Amino acid sequence: MNKQNLLSTHNLFTLRLLLSVLGAYIGYTYRHTSHDYWFAMMFLFTAIAITPGYYRFKQHGDNLKALIERLLHWSGGLCAGIVIYAYHNSGRIFHEEAGLIVLLILALTTYLDGIKRGWRCIFAGLFLGLITVCVAYFDSYIWQLMVLAAVAVIYSRYHQFDDDAQADTGLL
Repeated sequence: MNKQNLLSTHNLFTLRLLLSVLGAYIGYTYRHTSHDYWFAMMFLFTAIAITPGYYRFKQHGDNLKALIERLLHWSGGLCAGIVIYAYHNSGRIFHEEAGLIVLLILALTTYLDGIKRGWRCIFAGLFLGLITVCVAYFDSYIWQLMVLAAVAVIYSRYHQFDDDAQADTGLL
């Protein structure tokens, strides 16, 4: 199995959007337990963000500074999520609020990661923010989010080869 292809920006973007839509469904169906899902997603999105840089570092031995920068960025998001989860476990924040706050932290961390990494992370962060608004205010939103995610994945697939070529030349 080709690890480089598996860790392509398009594949990781698709995985993020699928996990986000699944989280939107869980937030819609199981509001009182969605905080557990979003807390787990903090760890999973961190792993998704760090793995390609770690793999590149192990293969080529360069760009340690970028890897450390990304680790620090995502560990900050994780720490904020852990603090919110601690507030929830102490009874200071209710289930639904804890889920929404952790989701907002995840959205912001993903969005800010995208400022240096590209439009896919920015879109994923905005998509997570949209999910936060939908869960908080609307009753029916799953199919609209699924359509938006599908359009974004198709667009990403269409532009995958352009972005990979730019990444290989160092332009992206």
